[in-house]
Amino acid sequence: MASYLSQVLSSVEEITLVQINNKYPEVEAVTARCKDEVLSFLENIYVRFSERPRQNKVLANKLNQLQDEISVLITDVEKLSKNELTKAEAELSRQLDSLTRVNIGLSLVSILYTIHESLCIIKESQQKQSYLYCMEKIQEVECFMSDINFEENLAVVEELKLTLATEKSSLLNNLSNLFSDHVICIPVENKSVMKVMHKNEQMKEVLSALYLYKTSVTQLDNVTRFLWNHIFVPVVDVTTEIKTNVEGGFVSLEVITVDPNKKSSYAEVFANIKIILSFLLANFNIILSEEFTTLSYIGRDIRDNLSELLIKHCLQDTIPSTNEGLQQYNVVIKATEDLEKALVLSKIFADDTISILDYANKVDVLFINKKCQNYVISAQNLMKKDLHDLVEVGENREASFEVSREFPRCAVSRSVLDLQNLLEKILSQAVTSSEVCAGRFFCTVKTICHKYVLFVPEHHKKLLQTIPQQIALFYNNCMYIAHKLTEWNDTYLKQLPSMLNIKCNSFNDEGCQLCEIAAEKFNSYVQYQIKQIEEIMKDAALQRQTLEQVEASTDKCLRQCLRQQELLKTVWCKVLPYAIYNKTLGSILDSMCKYLINAVVRFDDISSDAAEQLVELFKMVQTRGPKLFTDPKEVNLFVESWYKLNELAFVLNASLLDINDRWADGKGPLGLQFRAEELKQLVRALFQNTERRAALLSKIHE
Repeated sequence: MASYLSQVLSSVEEITLVQINNKYPEVEAVTARCKDEVLSFLENIYVRFSERPRQNKVLANKLNQLQDEISVLITDVEKLSKNELTKAEAELSRQLDSLTRVNIGLSLVSILYTIHESLCIIKESQQKQSYLYCMEKIQEVECFMSDINFEENLAVVEELKLTLATEKSSLLNNLSNLFSDHVICIPVENKSVMKVMHKNEQMKEVLSALYLYKTSVTQLDNVTRFLWNHIFVPVVDVTTEIKTNVEGGFVSLEVITVDPNKKSSYAEVFANIKIILSFLLANFNIILSEEFTTLSYIGRDIRDNLSELLIKHCLQDTIPSTNEGLQQYNVVIKATEDLEKALVLSKIFADDTISILDYANKVDVLFINKKCQNYVISAQNLMKKDLHDLVEVGENREASFEVSREFPRCAVSRSVLDLQNLLEKILSQAVTSSEVCAGRFFCTVKTICHKYVLFVPEHHKKLLQTIPQQIALFYNNCMYIAHKLTEWNDTYLKQLPSMLNIKCNSFNDEGCQLCEIAAEKFNSYVQYQIKQIEEIMKDAALQRQTLEQVEASTDKCLRQCLRQQELLKTVWCKVLPYAIYNKTLGSILDSMCKYLINAVVRFDDISSDAAEQLVELFKMVQTRGPKLFTDPKEVNLFVESWYKLNELAFVLNASLLDINDRWADGKGPLGLQFRAEELKQLVRALFQNTERRAALLSKIHE
């Protein structure tokens, strides 16, 4: 249209400040009329609903032309201001500000109209199923909305925002529904199915639009979780059968669980994964952006987990444990290479994904690791065996663990000999292997010994706490392995490759650990036996100040204690080494003897009848006690209080004269076993207060 402004302001040379001042109101009026026209048009559509949404080309042209001409006028005024700078600087600046405000107001109205036009295009694009273009326009309008600031409180602005939100919601719902109609995932207990509409071009529009809206696409996330949980994991972890079908316009992938308690072979797993990849490539490989597809989207979330799953739950099982299997492993490597290529080609795997082929190519190291792992498992199985299946070992009957390099004759569990053979087998391989393998075998032996210290006491815990034979065998077992480790320090370790820098005493730590746990558990059991005897003797009625009569409970408790020790003799005599057996039984009998001695010495008064009864009880101990030992004549070597018990029995049956002779000024047998105060206490308890007793007491001193 012919511009009114162009007629008024024909050229910059003719423009004067006076002309601009005179004509500015007319410029403002033209702009105001155009704004009103645009706002009225928009309000009729979005506020009053008196018109249907449509594009108005005439109005759009007016807006564009008016904006262009005001921009030209602003430029001309800026030029004039430079020429008239010294004459009317302030006036020109005022006019420039006024024109700029008018231009801004017109621009805002123009943006509103542009938003309206875009909304018309959005509605039309959605009807034409141009979903990607529709989403692009929505995002474009959202940018307009966020970048402009409407000073005027225009009702049409809020309505435009509401219309945009409605169109956007409609589009997203439509896209979600279309996706659900075209891609169906059905997880059930024993069969999972993925169905995709056959030859469906519309899915590219749908997914591209969803990806443009938000790079995290909920629908694709759901498919990713389904593929991981119900397709890939079952295919690797259990025996499955895979079927593909075309039916009712859909292509489908079915994963059927055949045996939930059994894995498929690696070849079956690889073949099934290739079928899955082929299905996805043919039916669900949709471009989302220039460099991104649905499969690379899915792969981004599962690739590392899938690689780890294949390595730990599939390839790990293929690692051979025999040399023959190692020679044939190239078949597995080739199959792994083919699978990795297929995963990369489909874009499920990326360049930086953990390589399953790299894992398979490390077969030499993995072979040794697998072999050592199997050795550890075999060793642990031996540790689980019953301890009481025993066999005799050792040569020197009287040797002890502490003072002899010979292992003393005793019984150990048969499983320990099997364990010894296993460890020697590993060490034999170590001395003939490469440095890497030798070091690995050496560490495996240390690991097994360390595991013995931790595993056996826990696995056999209940029996070790209650059955005396078990604790004795465990003690011997630990000592036997520790002894063998000392031997292996001097034999096998000297033959290992020098580059490993393994010292010839490298098994010392394991040996010490075994000895320590053996002593700890065995001593704990012995203390338990001693405590039991003390608990029994508490019921022996010996806690009084005077003893008129020895009660039946005293005899009963003492017999019970002796029977308990005789039972230990029965189970320990042929199990423990000579020195350990006698030392242990000696400490237990000694605790009982000391209890008896201390109880009798504490009495203030002992009747003659009670003294005779005590002598009889002591005779029972003197008769049955020595029989607990390998050689009864050696009882005094292992029972510290034996002589004192015998001297106490003598005093209970002796006269004052006999006691005086045996004291012998503290140099006789009584003087060697009793302190002066102890003997005085006994004399006072046994004899009445007479001059002869007083004379004897005066002779008894330190």
